[in-house]
Parts: sequence; C-alpha cells; structure tokens
Amino acid sequence: MYFCYRQSGSSRTLQLIESFRPPGSAVPRNRVIVSLGTYELPREKWETVARAVAARLAGQMELLPDPSAGACAEWVDEIVRHIDLDRLGRRHHPRATGTAAAHDGRGEVVLNGVLADRIEHGESACLGPYLLGLTAWNRLGMTELLKTLGMNELQVATAAASVIARLVAPGSENRLAAMLSATALPELLGAGILCGTRDRLYRVSDHLMDAQSAIEAHLRRRTASLFGLQRTILLYDLTNTHFEGLCAANPKARRGKNKQKRDDCLQLVVGIVYDSNGFVLTHRSFAGNTNDATTVPQMAECLRNALAIESAGDVSPLVILDGGLATTDNLAGLRACGFSYLVNDSRRGRSAWAEQFREGDFESVPGRDPEQTVVVRTMDLPGPLNERVLLCRSQGRELKERAIYSRAEERFLHDLQMLQRRVAGGRLQQRPAIQRAIGRLLERHSRVGRFYRVDLLPGTPCQLEWHRAEDAVAQQDALFGCYVLRTDRRDLAGPDLWELYMTLCRAEEAFRAMKSELGLRPNYHQTELRVDAHVFITVLAYQLQRFILQTLQQAGDHRSWTTIRGILQSHCYATVTLPTRSGVLHRVRKPGQPEMRHWEIYRHFAITTMRHLPRHHQTLVMSYRDDSRNL
Repeated sequence: MYFCYRQSGSSRTLQLIESFRPPGSAVPRNRVIVSLGTYELPREKWETVARAVAARLAGQMELLPDPSAGACAEWVDEIVRHIDLDRLGRRHHPRATGTAAAHDGRGEVVLNGVLADRIEHGESACLGPYLLGLTAWNRLGMTELLKTLGMNELQVATAAASVIARLVAPGSENRLAAMLSATALPELLGAGILCGTRDRLYRVSDHLMDAQSAIEAHLRRRTASLFGLQRTILLYDLTNTHFEGLCAANPKARRGKNKQKRDDCLQLVVGIVYDSNGFVLTHRSFAGNTNDATTVPQMAECLRNALAIESAGDVSPLVILDGGLATTDNLAGLRACGFSYLVNDSRRGRSAWAEQFREGDFESVPGRDPEQTVVVRTMDLPGPLNERVLLCRSQGRELKERAIYSRAEERFLHDLQMLQRRVAGGRLQQRPAIQRAIGRLLERHSRVGRFYRVDLLPGTPCQLEWHRAEDAVAQQDALFGCYVLRTDRRDLAGPDLWELYMTLCRAEEAFRAMKSELGLRPNYHQTELRVDAHVFITVLAYQLQRFILQTLQQAGDHRSWTTIRGILQSHCYATVTLPTRSGVLHRVRKPGQPEMRHWEIYRHFAITTMRHLPRHHQTLVMSYRDDSRNL
C-alpha cells in the first residue's frame, strides 16, 4: 500500500492505494482503499503509516520505533477507522481470509456454525487507564508493602482500587462504591472489591492513614531507586481545599484566605514537600486559618527526620520556598535543621534594590527565547549569614505586570468616574458619605489607588478631583519584571540559581493536578480522619500519576495525564456473545485488542500483551435451535 494525491480541479485528495494482481492476469492493478480528502499527513511519514495500516488490515500489529511513533499511531488508528466507516457506508465486506462463509436458509451468514450476523458485544468496562494505574501501583511496590504492614489480600486490593480510581475518575468513597462495577478494576483486582459497602472503603483508608509514614518512606526510596533521583533540591509550598458542609466534627476546618476565592467555605491547609522531579516526599495538613509561614518549622523537622537515613551525601539539601514563607525565623530554622534555602523576596522588597537594577553588569540566562529573555546579577552580602542575592529581570514577567497594572488602572478610573457622576448627579450629597465612598474605592483598588490622590473640592454641589503621582508610577514602571532571590549557597552561579528557583513551578503544577484532575477539592467529608484520608489518597494517586508521566517523559513523550487518560479510555473489557446453529450460546469476557496508539503508550511500561489479563468463557444451552425466529 502507498499514499498519493489525486488532483481534481482545484482540490487535492489524499488516497491510500493498494496494488493487486487479478486472478488469471499477469498485469498488476491498483485500487483505492480509501479517499481521505484533505487529511493532513506529513509526506515523510507516508511509507511508515502505509505499512502499519496494511499490517492492521491483515490482523497484525506493528509497533513504530521512530521518535514520533505516538503521532504515527494516532494517524494509523484514524485511517483504519476511515476505512471501516467507508466500507460500512458502501456496505462493502472485506475479502474472506480463511474459512469461507456459508449461508443458512434465511440468508444469514454462518462461520463454522456461528451465526455471524448475531454476534453481539456488551457489558463494556473501561480498562486502559486502570491498567496503567495498576502497573504503576505494582512497579512502585505498593502491594508488597501493604502486605508487610499487615493488610490482607482483600484490603490491599481495595486500597489499590481506591487510589487507582482517584487517579482515573476522582470521587468520594460513596461514589466509588457505586461505580466500581462499571470499571475494569474487578477484573484486574478480583471481584472481592465489589463486596461490602462504602464502610469497607473507609476502613481501608483508615489503615492507609495509620501507615502514612511507612508508605511515604517507601515511596521516597522506591522512586529514587527507579529513576536514579538525588534529593538535593526540595520544594515546599501550600494549598488549601474547602469543604461542602459545616464539617463541625473536624477541628481543622476553619475559615481562611482561600486560593480559589471560596472564602465563604471552611477549609483545610495542606503543605507538601516535593523533589525537583515533582514526586511527593512528605505532606501534612493544618487548620484552615493557619498562617503559611508558621508551618515551615514543623515541616522542616519532619523532613529532617524523613531524610536522616536517605542523605544524598555531604551537600546540604536546598529548600526552595515562596516569598511568603521566608521569614527570618523560618530561614534560621531551616539552617538549624541542616538545609540550605533559596527564596523569593516579596514584591515590596524589590524597591530596596532599585539602584542596583538600574546598573549594568547583568548576564543572560542561556537557552531562552528572544522574546522571553531573563537577565540576572549576583551580589554577595556581608554578614554572618553569607547570603547571595540574585537580581532578576524577566521580559515575559515585565509584560505580564504591565498588562495587570494597566487593566487595574482602567477599572480604577472607570469606578472613579462613576463615583464622580453619582456626586455630580446629586445621588451622593453629604460630604462624610462621599469621603467614605472615596475610602472604599481606594481600598478596593489598592494596587492602583496608592498612586492617586483623590480630593473632595469645597463648595456646592460637591466635585471630585484626582491627580496621578507620576514620579511614583515611573519608579514602579522601572521595576516591572524585576524580582529578587536570596540564598545561603554561594557556590551556585546566577543562571543556575534562577533555573533552580524555576523548579518551584513543579509544585504549582502538582497542586493544579491534585485539585483539577485528582479530586482534592472540594472535600465532602465531615470528620478529621476522613478528611485527612481523602487528602492522603489524593497524594497517593498523584504519586502514580507522577510515576506514569516521568516514565513517559524519559521516553520522549511529554503529553499530559489528561491526554493519556483520554486515549486509553477507549480500550475496554467487553463480553462477546456468539450464538451457534446448534443452539449453544458462548459468552466470552475478555479485554479488547488495543489499537496502535494504545500500544505506543503500553510499551513504555513493558505491557506487550493482554494474555495475562483474566478471561471468562461461559457456555449456555438455549431452549431453541437455529430455526427459531427469536434466536
């Protein structure tokens, strides 16, 4: 088979052509297998894709070894789908390749006694992402670990089901108990996980919470061994998860500043330490009204104990923190625990370095796009702390800050003009009321209002007048895109420090994954133990996700979990029913044949066959034979 273009007037159609030799003829002929219209397929991939399509149509599966195999696999699956739909639309049946089909007296197709037209399949259950999750679970050694911690076979299977289901289709234990039968988890883990109620799921989550320290220690060792990780860079950040309900039985449920603007809900604060690859090292939950900075000493002590027997050598681990956590006491506590630090100063603090930012002697961070340049300058500070300051100026950040300020100023001036109209129209007449309205306006627009002076002029009717502090605005404009990093590591060059600080983005990506993909929020539980267990299961599901993505990234596949999960969801378990002329009905439950795009993902996890998965064959003797009209 080969691809070619067919020109028709001003349009061009991509066609898949097959060469064949008619019976009794010595002259080969060509026939069109499918016309793909304006389908976009790179010309350099024509030969590879055509060969793979031919193998698929012959009942074979050919893996594509080139670096762009993932894209090629999707092209092959789509083209085979086009061919099937084209044949269906033309009611074209492919040539028989084996036992010839016979017809019974009613014109039905019979293949070796099987009534082909009456073959059905049903009871489908999603398999692909659950199989990948279970593979990650086993590769991380979770089954063996939980058994050594005293959990029996059913409890281990239930724990695996809870975590893998959170990875694929997040939900509460109540929802999980209802949805398990619609997934392939009973086939993968045993039908025992369907027995019992949600209370059994709660009891298993209690066992996981009791073993939290042991499980986290095991995962630290296992991931370091599998990927050769050196834990010299640590990331610490916090997020929160809000509750639906009063959560009166949970003393940690408190109101606080919510990152999702849900200040109307009680919440819980979660602090997590990651390594530079995004794997969780340890986590803790705190009351919802906890100040983020107060959590650092506790986490530093926990981390010191956790890494005491997992030391990376003589180099002190470098803890990267956001600016809000970097109080003087916290930095001193980190040094006391044997950690170095790299922190971002607050935005207000950068004004103290305005003169140094105006000076030259900056060096560019290599490897950046011309429109996203970053320049840095290092300065060593005197004093007992031996701190090094890194002044950074980012072009992309400058554009972002200018845009944010410009929009904020537009909103401020619009609201100011609306207030002036109210005053001029007589809707606000009393001077105290007008002054209060001005105060509220300045407070609401504090980012911009500090650069404006708003005066209430004497006289009747009242009038407003405002002036912009141009000098202060100019000083702020000069600092757009500038920020300051501080560290006690003087052995690291400026570009290296900047690259290290950028790894803190991994913590932000992890929090987004937990909250948007893994169901960390909102939290529907009401007691402290249930809430903490919900967080821990989400963290374990994230560890599976991180293992999957890290494995794919090492193979050059950088697709997101959402994309991978969406591709694999079409690979299912199904029950096939085969009615025969003799009145015997065969019911076969088995995994479906993966498509090429499925295999291209599976092969990175050493999944090369489906024969190891459970299959079930049931034979039923019907009460009628093939001459029955109801068969």
